Amino acid sequence: MRREHLIKHHLVRIRLGDRIDYTIPSSATYGTPTTPLEYPEPLPANGDRTPSPKSPFNYRGTLVANNNAPQMLTFESSVERNATLILQTNHDIVELQTQQPTLPYRDADGEYHTHTFDLCARLKDGRKIGIAAKPILKLIETDLVGTLLRIKQQGMNGLLDDVSFVTEKFASDDAAYNAKEILLSRRLRNEDEYRIALDLLKGIRGPVTFRALFVGAEVPAHRRTALWCLIDDGFLRPAAPGRIEDTTLMIVTL
Repeated sequence: MRREHLIKHHLVRIRLGDRIDYTIPSSATYGTPTTPLEYPEPLPANGDRTPSPKSPFNYRGTLVANNNAPQMLTFESSVERNATLILQTNHDIVELQTQQPTLPYRDADGEYHTHTFDLCARLKDGRKIGIAAKPILKLIETDLVGTLLRIKQQGMNGLLDDVSFVTEKFASDDAAYNAKEILLSRRLRNEDEYRIALDLLKGIRGPVTFRALFVGAEVPAHRRTALWCLIDDGFLRPAAPGRIEDTTLMIVTL
């Protein structure tokens, strides 16, 4: 699927008149971050359980958190992986953990069980939210909403302040793609490039394609990064939900 998307993107750029040079540059050109990049060794995952690295049924893997202290985050489905990326772009969330906490609860028959949350988000105000990330069909089949309500009603052992859930409608592949670009732009943010792009937006009236905002830039890749930073800061948004590509119509919100 990704290969087909790359081919489609390539053909669109050719139709738009882009001259594509596949020469490998002698130095990195994608970003010139104001703050030099550091690559500290990430802390190991600290969840209550560690998914096995392989499964014939589920999509599994690890990510590195975009926190001040990078930490490994584990996932065992595409919904969990996408949600982990998307939630890290939320400015109200200061820390995201995976596979925790594990809380006991009683079912309708009074029997005890435990549930391990896929994600735990700590907000700026200090509250902690336990989040289940599941495909909507599994959510329905397992009555997971009922389980979450029971956990909340039975006290949450003081480990959480609230519970929630996300499905593939929120944690879509397109939203995860946008989230990855935002997270990358935070690392590559250049304040001079940001100010240039911000000044450009001040002269925009009405919808404009994403591509039009970096065509003519001295280094288009640097302008792209600045534009994603502006999207992250809420000054630029797509006119309709979906993956942000060169032909996407954008709205300036200054």
